Amino acid sequence: MKHGHQEPSRRTAAALITALALIIMQPGFAAPEPDQHLNPFEAIRTFDQVWEQVRDQYFDYARLAPVWEEARAELRPQAEQAETITELRTLLAGLLERIGESHFAVLPAEFMNRLDALPGQENQHSRQFRPASTGLGVRLVDDRVRVTAVRRDSPAWLAGIRHGWEVVAVDDHDFNDMLTDLTIAEGADEVRRAQLMLEIGLQGLLTFPEAGRELVLTVIDQQNRSHQVKFSGATTHIELIQLGNLPPMALEWHLDRLQREDHCVMQLAFSSWVPALNEALRQRRDELLQCAGLVIDLRGNLGGVITTMVTLGADLFDHPTTLGSLVRADGQVDFRVLPRRVAMDGRRLEPFDGPIAILIDRLSASTSEMFAGGMQASGRARLFGETSAGMALPGQMLPLASGDVLMYAFADYRDSSGRRIEGIGVVPDVTAPPLGSNPDSEIDEPLAKALSWIERELSGSTPTAASHRPETSEIPGPSVH
Repeated sequence: MKHGHQEPSRRTAAALITALALIIMQPGFAAPEPDQHLNPFEAIRTFDQVWEQVRDQYFDYARLAPVWEEARAELRPQAEQAETITELRTLLAGLLERIGESHFAVLPAEFMNRLDALPGQENQHSRQFRPASTGLGVRLVDDRVRVTAVRRDSPAWLAGIRHGWEVVAVDDHDFNDMLTDLTIAEGADEVRRAQLMLEIGLQGLLTFPEAGRELVLTVIDQQNRSHQVKFSGATTHIELIQLGNLPPMALEWHLDRLQREDHCVMQLAFSSWVPALNEALRQRRDELLQCAGLVIDLRGNLGGVITTMVTLGADLFDHPTTLGSLVRADGQVDFRVLPRRVAMDGRRLEPFDGPIAILIDRLSASTSEMFAGGMQASGRARLFGETSAGMALPGQMLPLASGDVLMYAFADYRDSSGRRIEGIGVVPDVTAPPLGSNPDSEIDEPLAKALSWIERELSGSTPTAASHRPETSEIPGPSVH
């Protein structure tokens, strides 16, 4: 990731795609609400809040100081002249782009209000939002939106959608215009970031839409035939988790028992890192660790609460281990794993000692890549898939005078070997694209390579090729109250 001042055209490109991703996540894939008028006091106060918070909290301000002072002199007068919230948001996006790091963004009030409407918190400016799950995963592959995952017996699967298909439109909105917008981003870093923001928006739209909302997708199958399919997400195995002043996170998780010829492998997949996940996994620990091998699927997992990765790690190591550290000028915080030896009921526990494969892709971000990087650096796991997002900074939220919310990073992160993940990502040990040479296979290429490696680790020899169909055991998270 480049640091320092960037050309205006590049800042505009990133701001455009960021705004586009937020529009996609709006209910009904609708255009934003009418532009809001700002008075000069609101505009300048908002600008000062953003600028001062970065000055006071950014962990590497000595590097940024010259650029940041220059940006204030240049952009503050423009902020004072901003007449609408859109003008101010665009200007602030350009300001934050000069930092050159992830986890710096201004989140629109409309988006935050939609998420904040949890039971007991509704007000006249917000409405209750409930996530649902479609079982569908999409990514940009060869400049097309393609199905890279579809969970068996999920709403998307039952609607007939299959792995490898292209999604060309949702409702009456064709993706071609959005994909064309990507071409205005200049340079590899800018294109990568623009694609990432668009994919995050698509995940919010197609993987975790609002409960009760019917999606109408136009898709093209492997024989190049066009179909229109309709389905809504399911709420059975998903809940919304509120943690402090962070936006609520959708939690969905599953355990799949993958039966091999002479042993089994458990696959754990979950959508976010929250304490509720760890509590549920404690209750099902025996089932989670019953097989000879373990696959932890972090594809599409955008992160969550950093400390939860330590709780999961406690069952995977037989000795104290550090997964990584938060680093600031005034010190650091180490994320140290202590093996869990005793259960809540007093039973003696032994950590899992089998081979562990972790699946990652370019939407594995924040806590997901922190955990994956720490497990890789310690030698405890082997990573399969794509390089992760490179968005590995801890973030916090600050309400702004405009009604929007500033997300900002307050510390740097290094894994246990001292590697910095931000702007680089975690590189897998074995690269495997989301759509391999056989997109019709029931087991995708990253998972297939992970299973082959686990089998070699267990048998000490190269396994023969075979088809293995998952035996699914869905485990719902705690019920929503």
